Amino acid sequence: MAITYDNTINTKTTALADWIVLTFSTLVTVFTLAWVLWYSRYGIDISDEGYYLVWMAKPFNYSVSATQFGFIYHPLYELLNGNIAALRQTNILISFSLAWVLGNVFLKTVFGHQSLSRPYRIVISGAIGTAALSSLVFAGLWLPTPSYNSLNLQALLVAATGLLLADKQGSRVHIIGWFLLGVGGWLAFMAKPTTAAALGLSTGVYLLCAGKFRVRLVAIAVATAVGLTVYSAFIIDGSISVFINRLKGGAEMYRILGASHTTSQLFRLDNFQLGARGKLILFAGTTVFSAASTFSQTNKKVLAYGGATLSMVFALASLATVFGLIHPNLEVLPFAGLLIWAVPFSVIVTGISLGRFKGFSQITRAQWVLALIFLVLPYVYAFGTGNNYWASSALAGIFWVLSGLVLLSPFTSNRKFPALLLPLGLAAQFIIVILVYNGLESPYRQPRPLRNNDYKLEIGAPGSMLVLDKGFGQYFEKVIEVAKQTGFKRGTPMIDLSGQSPGILYALGASNIGQAWTVGGYAGSNALAVTMLGQVSCRELASAWLLTEPEGPETISLKILESFGANMVTDFEIAASFKTAEGAGGYKETRVQQLVRPIR
Repeated sequence: MAITYDNTINTKTTALADWIVLTFSTLVTVFTLAWVLWYSRYGIDISDEGYYLVWMAKPFNYSVSATQFGFIYHPLYELLNGNIAALRQTNILISFSLAWVLGNVFLKTVFGHQSLSRPYRIVISGAIGTAALSSLVFAGLWLPTPSYNSLNLQALLVAATGLLLADKQGSRVHIIGWFLLGVGGWLAFMAKPTTAAALGLSTGVYLLCAGKFRVRLVAIAVATAVGLTVYSAFIIDGSISVFINRLKGGAEMYRILGASHTTSQLFRLDNFQLGARGKLILFAGTTVFSAASTFSQTNKKVLAYGGATLSMVFALASLATVFGLIHPNLEVLPFAGLLIWAVPFSVIVTGISLGRFKGFSQITRAQWVLALIFLVLPYVYAFGTGNNYWASSALAGIFWVLSGLVLLSPFTSNRKFPALLLPLGLAAQFIIVILVYNGLESPYRQPRPLRNNDYKLEIGAPGSMLVLDKGFGQYFEKVIEVAKQTGFKRGTPMIDLSGQSPGILYALGASNIGQAWTVGGYAGSNALAVTMLGQVSCRELASAWLLTEPEGPETISLKILESFGANMVTDFEIAASFKTAEGAGGYKETRVQQLVRPIR
């Protein structure tokens, strides 16, 4: 039997309970944001994050690239003088702000201006914005530095806002929507062309099915995306043809590397591997969250207070986690991000419990289509990656939350509709806080939780101070010290033959030649290194130092030196040797690395 609710109940007592919950949701948003900004000062990974920093710092050094995120973030890098912590913090604020704007537009567009007062809209949009912080946790691991992943999410946030605003009437607001849709498409192309292609296709289907398609207005979005891409081509390479060659070269890089980016591998679903424990947590979360939202709508005070109490528990648990009072350990579930599905599942259970989803007849076609496009956007985000699509899609889990919330449209006539959204917003925040906490406990390719870091060291640009694990700090400090002792100067060309240490070259101020990251560990790593070094000038090759790791798990073969007529024995000498830190590159064992200088 469906639980009944009263469409007119709105006592002072329940209103007070709602305001208390509203206040705590605000506190969760503020403190969660402050929390991730604080820990942006902690830790660094020498492989992926090193690559992101090298690419942002000097994107014009490379004539071939599949992703152009380095060019987009380069002005920000210059503005912040290469300060790594500030770069991370600014990037987080950009993502949160875009998600907050999307949430605000979503609430107005889907539920109408009258269903939510401004305070509710602001706070619930903040809760939705918090969901974007899941992008900081890749496969359960903390990875906050700006990259093609963060740009990809930001692109979809902009595009989704445009989709909500765009309409065929052609008013000023609608025109802004079409323009934002174009900007989002352009940013997606600069981050990941495969995502841009999937976004274009899914957007076209959405516009047709939602009845928004109008050639003249669609042309605004297309012209904006194409115009910005052409402008970018001239800024980056000076001509469209050279830019196209850059993209072709980027695709060829992946082909040579053998990194699972072939056309036949694009269209796949991958395995859903949340595991028995993860599924149990998902079920429990769905049960509790749906109970809180369902009880908020009942005409029984005991149940209504019970729903408000549950919401307060979500908020207090989130704050307790942020302040380190509780430790919700997920044991680094690689697919933990999929727990965000508890929110849309809770919406469905709530709707059924309240008897408003009978036959789903009260949801219009336009609302179904909107729910579907939000459901698909995480897949659009992941499309083309070599990683598991489900794990990657979870980084854009905010769209799954929005997809579920669309289904609440039949409840907007209820005066207690805001009380229905609050528990779901707090539920989303609670899940994100748990995910971020576990990411901070397991930072990407670092050995210990970030809270244990206490070694302060300047990395890269002057003033770029990070708080590192002691082993990592001493590793970086040793490399920088011996480099100075051997006469190495900033800006000197260097080839990373360790296959996994672009961050070390970045810390030294070296000029990574050939590739921003001479990546090892793939079947085609050596072949790609030879191909990319073939594009480097003889002068740079003749003066290039080497970073080697003779017994490393991802080392690049010394035979690649023969491709430009060099020999390790006759043309180089070992200037210094040192050991890596425990956990560097994701390997627990320490290895010997060598700085090698040219003598010919």
